[in-house]
Amino acid sequence: MKPIFFPDHPSFWYETLRTLGHIAYGGADFGEVATTAQNIADGDYDSWHDQWLATADRVAGQAHTSLEGGHRTSTRDGLLRASNYYRCAEFFLHGNAADPRIRHAYDASVACFRQAAELFTPAITPVAIPYEDTTLPGYLYRPEDSGLPRPTVVMFNGFDGTAEEMHFFGAAAAVERGYTVLAFDGPGQPGARHRQGLTFRPDWENVITPVLDFAMALPGVDAKRIAVFGASMGGYLAPRAAAFDRRIAAVVTLDGVFDLGDISTAPLALPRDEAERRLRAAHDPALDAVIETVMAATPTLKWAIEQGMFAMDADSPRAFCAAYLDYHLRDGTAERIACPVLVCSGEDDGFFKGQPEKLYDHLRCEKTFMAFTEEEGAEAHCQSGAQKLAFARIYDWLDRVMARRPAVVGHIGRALAMTGAVVEAIDGHSWSSPTPCPGWDARTTLNHLVGGIRISAAELTGTDPGGEHHDDWLGTDAAGAYAAAAEADRTAWQHAAPTDADLDKATLHLGFGTVPGPTAALIHLTEVLVHGLDLALTADRTDLIDQHLCEGLLARMRRVDMDAFRRPGMFGPEAQAPADAPAHARLLAFLGRQV
Repeated sequence: MKPIFFPDHPSFWYETLRTLGHIAYGGADFGEVATTAQNIADGDYDSWHDQWLATADRVAGQAHTSLEGGHRTSTRDGLLRASNYYRCAEFFLHGNAADPRIRHAYDASVACFRQAAELFTPAITPVAIPYEDTTLPGYLYRPEDSGLPRPTVVMFNGFDGTAEEMHFFGAAAAVERGYTVLAFDGPGQPGARHRQGLTFRPDWENVITPVLDFAMALPGVDAKRIAVFGASMGGYLAPRAAAFDRRIAAVVTLDGVFDLGDISTAPLALPRDEAERRLRAAHDPALDAVIETVMAATPTLKWAIEQGMFAMDADSPRAFCAAYLDYHLRDGTAERIACPVLVCSGEDDGFFKGQPEKLYDHLRCEKTFMAFTEEEGAEAHCQSGAQKLAFARIYDWLDRVMARRPAVVGHIGRALAMTGAVVEAIDGHSWSSPTPCPGWDARTTLNHLVGGIRISAAELTGTDPGGEHHDDWLGTDAAGAYAAAAEADRTAWQHAAPTDADLDKATLHLGFGTVPGPTAALIHLTEVLVHGLDLALTADRTDLIDQHLCEGLLARMRRVDMDAFRRPGMFGPEAQAPADAPAHARLLAFLGRQV
């Protein structure tokens, strides 16, 4: 859309659009935003601060007058808007981290939000989440007070936004749809940066793991249905966490991010490897000068680098650009993700354009690409300005994904994704290497698995598999053949067994006879997971194994009649494994593998 305000200053216009977008969930009023914007001198950070602070002070004052009169709703609504306006006031000041105006406006924003939180029914509860030797600040939202387990969204902002802003950026929309919500600020994000001095870290799984530990102990949280939602740079952080923490049931990226190194190297006009080498060098005065020149010519880049220096505690623009190189999902990280992922994309994203497509292309799990367009007024970064539209589509997707599917079908999806990551990691020399599956090398094992997947998917959908089990299913592209088969298999099970009742009615014809759906699904899960383990051990990539899934399958196998599996020769007699061995080793031993 054409800028309504600040046509010559994209950063000022985007931040104004971002604030206008928060009207949808009570974070602004159009007249307050418009009159504030009209009074700001274009490109003047001090003017931006002064005008937003004046608006925030006025709206907060009116809210406190309403409180004195006993008007709870008016008080709550005013405080929410004031909180967002105070957030706006300090937004562009981080080039000087010691500027006292930053903490004044930030503290006022948090204070207003917490006062407003008390006036919701149920109240929004501030929480302190244990993290390393300190805590992370956050908020717990509940749709009602019963404490019954509900699907839950754990959400966080990105490069510059607050946990308080997540109220308008997804939390309120989730609660009105019946979700429990835990919003928090992680390292580098405002609450943890201002209060604990914590800076960003690329290994976000080490942030999300203690947060999930905390969430799972809360009443009102269904531990098996927790989605992770990341906004802006959170579109990298959320999938990064899901690549390593298998408890995550779904991921929403608003918008998707694959490699932030693309962003920090793009302005340098250098080959990527040269840009990385020079950014990481101890000294490079020539490159320092180039970065300073680009910052002077590009206000949006100047702000981004100054914000990055603040959030990462980098001592120079080049140091920040170098730090950004570590934030990526390359080297098989994206391929590790096993849960469903929603990748959102704005047609005219001014920050991460092209990144959602890269993330989507690398995913091997159940995935959905959701494009937002200029025609919808939703083309901006994080769909700012079209939040009712965006969250309707996002939560409709999440409602479908978080519906109570048969657990075993979800586990098949995880096993397919894990095995896919292993297949991607196998080099050309390893395909002839022997596997723990007696008499089979890696290629034979994968060919057997792909053939079985293709045949079972065809039977579930009533289609022609295109070959017999003993055929060559791999051709010249083993990884591509597996990826295509896995996608067909995932889709077939979701089609045949969307609910437990559907699974109970299904049947599948196997080599030793026709078996009911639940048994067939368990056999299929075992086949995919165990052959994935065979390949992982052959490739020496046990780091890619889903140990939680192995532990769960082992526990389930111990509860069934294993003779039914062993009699047809699928698995041998139980072998011995130490009690403290990893879950995959104990599972393979139970199924007769000599590991």
